[in-house]
Amino acid sequence: MTGSADAGAGPHLAGLDGTLREALERSLADRLAGGPGAELNLDNAFWGAPAPRDLGEALTRLGPTCLNVVVRIFERLRDIDPALGLSRQIMYLRNVWFGGSAGFKVVYAEPAAMRERLDERLAGAGGRRMARDTILGGIEHQRGALFGALPGSIASLLRGGEPLDADSWREVHRPDEEAVHICVGKLEPRLPELDDIHLDWKSPVVGVNEATRRCRYGFFIGVVHWTQARFGLGKPVFPLQRIDDRIAALSGRSDAAAPWAEFVARWRDARWTLAMRGGDGAQEALQWLRACEELAPAQRGDG
Repeated sequence: MTGSADAGAGPHLAGLDGTLREALERSLADRLAGGPGAELNLDNAFWGAPAPRDLGEALTRLGPTCLNVVVRIFERLRDIDPALGLSRQIMYLRNVWFGGSAGFKVVYAEPAAMRERLDERLAGAGGRRMARDTILGGIEHQRGALFGALPGSIASLLRGGEPLDADSWREVHRPDEEAVHICVGKLEPRLPELDDIHLDWKSPVVGVNEATRRCRYGFFIGVVHWTQARFGLGKPVFPLQRIDDRIAALSGRSDAAAPWAEFVARWRDARWTLAMRGGDGAQEALQWLRACEELAPAQRGDG
């Protein structure tokens, strides 16, 4: 997944928030032990390789960008619920992704308690608000493809009813900016695809309908959000991955100039620390990306 060799994530684990590290360690330990419901835990770290031996190795296989996504979500959950009630409901993390949105599939410790905690965040006491989606706002998180889910939801949609398969809550923060979106499935036995927590890069939420306690959406930003989430249009740059890909593409060049070699060495020392710093680390990585792009073209053009 990455292109520059280093000692991996292991030496940097002290930089992880305690609640997050506990969730990651629990996810790995229970999968390695064959615990019930743990067979998909940290799935990316198990793709095409022997099982990781420890958390450092698992996170190294996950890669800096996926790790950064996880850290950023835990940061936002802390801002929403400083008492960490939401974060502590994350029993297991499953596969992590990034693209038109970014997040991870999840196993909740107590789904009913997670729902209750999310509804309590509507008031926003001590943190940011969360509000439930309307049935239309959450339709993309029902079972099956979007247009497959729509016919079965028409009746509920017309009468203002409830989603069929999963409820979802959105962070009420700033429209058109990054916000967390939390989905909790309603079906038992639980279906892995329905429980997830992810970042939307452009939130469609412009406020809350206080009478219904549901999100209000802007039309134009809603269209932008949907096309981005579904098709990746206008998705952000992922600087940690972009730099790793550039280094991988240029690896083995015998004509590398000293400034490029020095950059690669400094990047190997820095990338895991940046990944574990969440949103601030991602912003700082953009500066590294600019430096990378200034140096790398000369390498591609020579020889």
